[in-house]
Amino acid sequence: MTRTVATALPVWVTVIAAIIVVGLVMPSSTWWEFLPVIAGGAMVLMFVIQVGLQSKDGLVNRMLVTATGVTALLIAASVATLLVLAQ
Repeated sequence: MTRTVATALPVWVTVIAAIIVVGLVMPSSTWWEFLPVIAGGAMVLMFVIQVGLQSKDGLVNRMLVTATGVTALLIAASVATLLVLAQ
């Protein structure tokens, strides 16, 4: 596993878990309010992981891959929210 994927995977898994928890625990009318919170938490986690790695080589690339994955996951969650709320 490359270092890029190794640093992005924990953030992606955390975002997926947070989306599932919000979807199961919170009422559907409040899902929109939690998506930016999940995104903010993912960005903080991304920075913590990168600082903990203490490697400057490829930092921007690793952060770009992580942020892109988080954005894609949140887009999918937004589309799912729209589909649920439209019914």
